[in-house]
Amino acid sequence: MITLKHIEIYRKYCGDGDGFIRCATKEEKTIMDYKDWSLIDTLVEDLSLIKKGLVSTSFIKLTEERLKENSDSKETVEAIKDIA
Repeated sequence: MITLKHIEIYRKYCGDGDGFIRCATKEEKTIMDYKDWSLIDTLVEDLSLIKKGLVSTSFIKLTEERLKENSDSKETVEAIKDIA
């Protein structure tokens, strides 16, 4: 489940997974693992495609469902959309 804390960490490293792996604190690595990072990355990429109008209606619906299912709040959903 993605939380605002995950988004804060993702933003801190500007979406750079390698930078996160090399420089993250022990606490950050406890909060955020590869699965969480990958999910945020995928959602951000999918939302970027949606914003550019490059996807189908069914893809948009699927992405919206995945966002809701994997986020702990509306604020988290909005934070992910802001990154994209």
